[in-house]
Amino acid sequence: MEYALLLIAVTYAVSLGFGILLEKYLKMPWMFAALFFGMILSSFNLFELTLKDEPFQLFATLGMLFLLFMIGFNLDIKRMKRFEKEIFKGSILIVGFEACTVGSLLYFGFPAEVSNSPLVAIITALSFATVGEAILLPILAKYGIIKTTFGQLTLGIGTIDDILEVLTLLLIPFLPVFLPISQIQGFPDPTLVLLDLAGISILTLVSIKFGVKIRNILRKNWNFEFLRPLLILLVFFSFVVLGGFVFESLAAISAIFGGLVARSLLPKEKLRADERAVNFLGYIFLSPLFFLSVGANVSVTSILVYPLLIALIWFVAKGSKLLASYLLFHQLLGTKCSLLLGLGLSVRFSTSLIVTYVLLNSGLISLALYSALIATAIFMKPVILGILSWALSKGKPP
Repeated sequence: MEYALLLIAVTYAVSLGFGILLEKYLKMPWMFAALFFGMILSSFNLFELTLKDEPFQLFATLGMLFLLFMIGFNLDIKRMKRFEKEIFKGSILIVGFEACTVGSLLYFGFPAEVSNSPLVAIITALSFATVGEAILLPILAKYGIIKTTFGQLTLGIGTIDDILEVLTLLLIPFLPVFLPISQIQGFPDPTLVLLDLAGISILTLVSIKFGVKIRNILRKNWNFEFLRPLLILLVFFSFVVLGGFVFESLAAISAIFGGLVARSLLPKEKLRADERAVNFLGYIFLSPLFFLSVGANVSVTSILVYPLLIALIWFVAKGSKLLASYLLFHQLLGTKCSLLLGLGLSVRFSTSLIVTYVLLNSGLISLALYSALIATAIFMKPVILGILSWALSKGKPP
């Protein structure tokens, strides 16, 4: 615990000092100082045991989940309804197109890495095609574009694709039907996963429907300022527990639903003050620890061992996202912003890494492919985020 607290203190110090330089000279959000610091620690094996210990991992996980909670909290449902067709269409077509192109690359170019199975190749590519929306949120917030069409499309597509990730996980237990020699272990009963997801969805709808009663209670007790912050934390932890009770990857989706519920329960008169409290907890307290963990997972060795596989996956994946985003949204956003949207949607983290890990442990993909996917997803993240931040700093999208 002492080393974990020391690492946290050093991380805040680095974020404070290096973050100023990132903001001033590179136009990047200050919290990415922690990401680069994590990459340095990983390269020199510093704080190696501390980064893997339970105390620090708890903080890093809370950081990721609370950023996901903030996505739900900041989603403007009324504005999203104006673009619900574009969000749904964009999620299916952009993720699906990349899954097909990367899946074809894996099956025809590296069949041994995917058990010589086109189905395994597609599922692997589908897990890789999804979006790490928790990492995009700070950039959208920094440039004040969460409420714009660009921001709502980005978060909306990223949120819907979490459902696609769960559906991908649900497919894995059925792969032995097509690959009898494979053994899937460590995955819960799919029925329990479906029931848990259905229960979370129903709870979300019911809570939003009857949220007016909670809002009236809070209005009658304005003097008790602790009520609203405690309610936010109660909703956050309750939904995370409900989501992770059966399968841990559901906690990510449940956290987003919790954000939607928390916002629906809070009176509009005090909403700005509550938003500041949520932003402090998410951005200032927890996000540096989450980004430190992201950076610490970068493996320079993996980049050097499989350069061709990594380069091909990166080129095909990025090209697919950019092309699909341009074709779908260039009329709505313009050429530049539609390509920026595709670039932003190329950022990965979230449950896609869990899907890849399950595939590896199940013997469905090779260690070489697993290493290449992880390296491609994480190592190129600072490059993509840097380009995205720089481009958004030049002008606010619609």
